[in-house]
Amino acid sequence: MLKKIRIIVGRNHGCARALLLGSWLAFYPVSVLSAGIAVMEQSVKELGQAFSGAPTNTEDGSMVFFNPAAMSQVRGRLLSMAGYVIAPSITFHNQASQLTPLVSGAPLTGHHGGDSSKIAFIPNVYYVHELTDRIAIGIGFNTPFGMKNSYPSDWQGRYQALDSEIMTLNFNPSVSFKITEKFSVGAGFNVQYLHTRLTNAIDFGSICSLQVGAAACASQGLLPQAADGHNALKGDSVGFGYNIGALYSFNDNNTRLGASYRSRVSHDIHGHSNFSVPGNAVLMTRGGQFVDTDARTSATLPDTVLFGLSHRVSPRWMVSADALWTHWSLIRELRTDFSSAQRDDILDLKWRDTWRYAVGINYSSESNKWIVRTGFAYDQTPVSSAQHRSPRIPDASRYWLTVGLTYAVFKNVHLHAAYAHLFMPDTGIDHRGATGDRLVGHYTEQINIGGLQMDWRF
Repeated sequence: MLKKIRIIVGRNHGCARALLLGSWLAFYPVSVLSAGIAVMEQSVKELGQAFSGAPTNTEDGSMVFFNPAAMSQVRGRLLSMAGYVIAPSITFHNQASQLTPLVSGAPLTGHHGGDSSKIAFIPNVYYVHELTDRIAIGIGFNTPFGMKNSYPSDWQGRYQALDSEIMTLNFNPSVSFKITEKFSVGAGFNVQYLHTRLTNAIDFGSICSLQVGAAACASQGLLPQAADGHNALKGDSVGFGYNIGALYSFNDNNTRLGASYRSRVSHDIHGHSNFSVPGNAVLMTRGGQFVDTDARTSATLPDTVLFGLSHRVSPRWMVSADALWTHWSLIRELRTDFSSAQRDDILDLKWRDTWRYAVGINYSSESNKWIVRTGFAYDQTPVSSAQHRSPRIPDASRYWLTVGLTYAVFKNVHLHAAYAHLFMPDTGIDHRGATGDRLVGHYTEQINIGGLQMDWRF
């Protein structure tokens, strides 16, 4: 169980030093967002063009997050409020899942797991205030990382994952300065709260057989998959980071180049692990194993680099493109320390750095009363192989196809609506659990995202 718990903790964290952070929260459907556990949904306006214009966006408050330098383009005050509904479908298809050969190698019992995803709602709020012709300040409240999924208690992968919830809340005050009429810079400070909850079943029958021997365990009714317990791990942390950006405009603002950097955020996660042990396995808690205990894990959420350009081809047409690099390779292994006699656990994750590429097109009406957008993006997964893909985060690369609409209700009030469908190829999993059990099969995944936003200038 020791091992089981650590692995579980590790996996969640696994998603992190990034996931770790991930290990402690609860809000969003697992692959419903950007690759890994990143949340791209910071602007409905930008969602309509697959976020291809995010580094050069000067029209809504999400610039606080994507590129604080753009705040210098705001006149007066700007309030942006948005909400997103995310409806993923993530289904596991079993192929040859089994116990370790050391305890028989029998097939894992239970259901396939069904659709493990949950509908989620994500809000964000941004405010930008012009102080002078050259200086502006802003504040953002958002969720840069998050995930959530849940499997039935009797599914085949229950020893590796049941509930996985991750939530981050980020407070981001920022300032920008216009150095020249064409060039601006900006910077922000981030205070980030992380919460996570992870649960899984424990196969005390297999653990007993591995430690004591099948014959002795069978006499106590401790048979593989016939004496399940349960573990729940919760934790919280507060971390700090920063973001910086630059924006340059050419040709009377018809062409803009933007670049920004968001720092990594280190979390020292303190939590508690609770165990439920069946009566015939209570003797296995002797020596400090499988007992409720405090746990601690250090995790680092990745830094990112974003750059892109936008170009107004004509008064009605605009094109945009961007590229986002995420430093997921920070998550190479996850070490969890327990206050009880359980030894430290080290989980090898081997996440890799990723790129996300996007392009988009905008078309404005002659009166600028409304704008139509569309976009396409390719988003790489950080998971390096089927052996390193966890059922907690069965992540896969995704292709975004998006459409959006902006309507000017008044001169100073704009409404944005957008829809995105994320196509994801079937992705394999061959993951070993704490007792050597193998979850083998593939996931079928797709995601639908809808959002509404209001921008109010005053």
